[in-house]
Amino acid sequence: MSKAISEKIRHFFAVDTIVYLVLLLLSFIGIGISDFSPQYSLWYWLAMVPTFGAVSIYNEWHLARLKGETRKKIVGKQLMHWLALAMAVYLVHMLQSTGRITMADAGLVALLALALTTFLAGVHFNWRYGIFGIVLGSTVAVAAILEEFFWIMFLPVLIAGLVAILWKRKESSD
Repeated sequence: MSKAISEKIRHFFAVDTIVYLVLLLLSFIGIGISDFSPQYSLWYWLAMVPTFGAVSIYNEWHLARLKGETRKKIVGKQLMHWLALAMAVYLVHMLQSTGRITMADAGLVALLALALTTFLAGVHFNWRYGIFGIVLGSTVAVAAILEEFFWIMFLPVLIAGLVAILWKRKESSD
């Protein structure tokens, strides 16, 4: 493999890691919104659907060339995958608006749907999404069980993410 192609792949995965950390940060922000402002949490999670979907489609679009797959097929699968999540989040909103579940619970259910969909994106598209889905699902469990301690745990996770970014940056510059 030529040095130029190797460098492009290394750059793609460095950017990819940063994007995943940003998605994780956005997820933590969403949990905060769910805790402190439940009336906005469903809308936040609904806004995260195209964000996660766009990142997933971008990754698969880029990798399609390397795998020799058609972009049309990949985009079609991805759109159906993420539109299903949008519908699920909307249905959670309907449950909340009819009084079946509380606003705070609706935010956690929406995050659970995002975690499951992200995990399944890892199963079907890119393994990294599977890991990310597990992290999101674990976050739901922790938020449900230890809601009052969640923000105490947020700071170490944020610091670990920043250390990982700096370490990767130092490693790539060497």
